[in-house]
Amino acid sequence: MHSKEFHNIQVSGMACAVPDNKVLTDSYSGHFGADVVERFKKATGINARYISDGTQTISDLCFVAADRLMKSKGLTGKDIDALILVTQMGDYKIPSTAYVLHKRLKIRQDCLVFDINLGCSGFVNGLYIIAGLIESGTVERALLLVGDSDTNHQLTEDTSFTMMFGDAGSATLIESGKGSVRGMVRSDGEGFNTLITPIPGARFPGIMNSNEVGLQKKMDGEDVFLFTITQIPKLFKAFYKQFDTTEADYDYFILHQANLMIINQIAKKLKVPPEKVPVSITKYGNTDGASIPVGIVDLCENLSEKKKLKLITSGFGIGLSWGITSFDIDSEDILPMIVTSEYFQEGKNV
Repeated sequence: MHSKEFHNIQVSGMACAVPDNKVLTDSYSGHFGADVVERFKKATGINARYISDGTQTISDLCFVAADRLMKSKGLTGKDIDALILVTQMGDYKIPSTAYVLHKRLKIRQDCLVFDINLGCSGFVNGLYIIAGLIESGTVERALLLVGDSDTNHQLTEDTSFTMMFGDAGSATLIESGKGSVRGMVRSDGEGFNTLITPIPGARFPGIMNSNEVGLQKKMDGEDVFLFTITQIPKLFKAFYKQFDTTEADYDYFILHQANLMIINQIAKKLKVPPEKVPVSITKYGNTDGASIPVGIVDLCENLSEKKKLKLITSGFGIGLSWGITSFDIDSEDILPMIVTSEYFQEGKNV
């Protein structure tokens, strides 16, 4: 069973970046019709998103977030022992996009660097892995970079995709120190095709245009909804029991921002008051793996005073994969949302 309390771990900083291209959901009224757009907004809560114009990739957004975070902490690349990027939308088929970030952030050579291909549970799994590396003594200070950026935001007839997903990159600094991280992760490959983009992939060699063969993105919304509102409350109950904790021990529940209906259903089943379940999907859309850091940044921008926060977070979705982590963080160590147009021009000329 993958559940553990990692000791002498400190989550000591966080930053997020989004593209400077803000798109209002109402702008789709001419395509889908005003009634359809209003129903979508009511069900999902999404009023706006920030999306790439095609030049920025996830490495650009994560770079800006990591660069600002490191500077705020007085760190350079010589101070980082591990750099892990969690994304489903890397810059290239090969190499791992983490190496692009290793170059741009000028991190030293004796550093552990790799990608993890995960979506909505990416932050939870990434934190769980890094906490284990630090507790084992393998590394002392790590950067966890999480996010997705779809550089091909097409206008389709599927509202689930056209108006749903926003782009964001995040950077979290995790190091040895006072504190602990509790984690519990789960996986179920039986649902591998519940959310899937079959191509480009090795199962379909030579196929370049997914629209010609009906192999574009697919999501079984009903199955995802039922999986989420069933398994996430169960996992919270298991988490409470495993670590002898309750809802009252946490200041805020930061849930993956799948859609407003799912967030509200989970909160209702957990009997958590709405004021302890912040919602950021209204401003940023569903930002996949980055939605937990985005939610934390958005929360701290709206706090009336700086303070130490006791957070419990849960990511869930594609894989199927789901999990929970809890940790403390000072709100003053969380940077305001960064809006950027920056991109890596050298990366276009390879």
